[in-house]
Amino acid sequence: MNILIHNALIFTNDEANTILRDHAVAIEGSRIRETGPAAALRRKYAGHQIIDGGGRLLMPGLVNAHMHFYGTFARGLALPGTPRNFHEILQMLWWKLDRALDGEAVYYSALLPALTAVRRGVTAIIDHHASPNATEGSLDRIEAALAQLGLRGLLCYEISDRDGAGAAQAGLRENERYIEKCRAAKQQDPDHLYDAMIGLHASFTLEDRTLEAAAEIARRLERGCHIHVLEDAVDRTLTRERYRAEIVERLQRFGILGGRSIAAHGIYLSEAEMDMIAESSTIVVHNPQSNMNNAVGRADIFALLRRGVLLGLGTDGMSADLWPDARCAALLHKHDLQNSGAGWAEIQQMVLKNNPAIYRRLTGQQLGQIKQDYLADLILIDYFPPTPISGENIWGHFLFGIADAPVDTSIINGNIVMQGRQIKGVDEAEIAARAQEVAAEVWKRFAQ
Repeated sequence: MNILIHNALIFTNDEANTILRDHAVAIEGSRIRETGPAAALRRKYAGHQIIDGGGRLLMPGLVNAHMHFYGTFARGLALPGTPRNFHEILQMLWWKLDRALDGEAVYYSALLPALTAVRRGVTAIIDHHASPNATEGSLDRIEAALAQLGLRGLLCYEISDRDGAGAAQAGLRENERYIEKCRAAKQQDPDHLYDAMIGLHASFTLEDRTLEAAAEIARRLERGCHIHVLEDAVDRTLTRERYRAEIVERLQRFGILGGRSIAAHGIYLSEAEMDMIAESSTIVVHNPQSNMNNAVGRADIFALLRRGVLLGLGTDGMSADLWPDARCAALLHKHDLQNSGAGWAEIQQMVLKNNPAIYRRLTGQQLGQIKQDYLADLILIDYFPPTPISGENIWGHFLFGIADAPVDTSIINGNIVMQGRQIKGVDEAEIAARAQEVAAEVWKRFAQ
């Protein structure tokens, strides 16, 4: 598809936060062909499909750097008691929920948040999935849900020994199979929407043999690992008890860390462990809303950024929409540190620059800027600034205006996924109705 977008305020998201007025963007196939003065590009690309931006804001789509699609089916779920700590939250909610999923539940629990992502301007998601009683083919089911909308995704299956060695082996096989599938697809089309990593739960649920096997697959297939690291102190306590080791040292020893790997959370990292994370070039993803919801603490994002860690922002299954977590991060660190200026530049860097950089590093796909030859993952937002807007103050507009503005159009890989707030070929009411039926069955199994 060839498209020309004009009559829009263009935020390129380059290093200078350039904002272009009276410019247009030409898209050919999956990539941005050219950006330039609108009048000249309208003449040059007269045969392209024209999208009149109507004065809206045009910017790159957002990237969610850590998500759990299957968490959708926890919405409204009643627990048999009140968890007293994070370990009990895992035991009473998440580990019971993921065991209750079947193949259809995997599909619908991904499809609903995928719709939310498209509606809220998120065009790429890094997901971390678990369904130990429906492991084989589960990543294909998530891909099928995302493909129904054309949403870009980087997927993995959560390997863990908490359900026994057989479940861990099944998780290893699912990751390996899906990585090879995506590799073959990208050899045919480098802009293929889907890619893969090795998923791991957390150190305290992973035996040495499982870490060794995961690292071997990662080395052989040249992929990284996506693992939860010190989301809560229980990770350290139980790793010490079971394996007589410190977490980051253990992961480093087995080859789990590295420039292709993601360590989610990192709330209880020591100074020495942050040094090891930085020296290994491991990516870290901050998930503020989830951390507050679980009452597990606040990651020291400032210490990580000072060390040069590539630090991103995720939602950890709270929602596919990244905007609430961006605003939450901006407020959490100010409040906790009693410093009204804390995090302003840092969180802007994480959301606008680092999240796309993470996706680029892990997939090799150029996205996150409106720039020639970058992938055409773009969104048009119903934002008409009531005050002057520039590269210097764009973050203030994002947090206190753009975050609340409806997305009119989402373009992913050069394809119009949503236009005029309408997603063609998708009956959202019908999908939600079937999802309710599927979720009800999941909840019955959960209660058993």
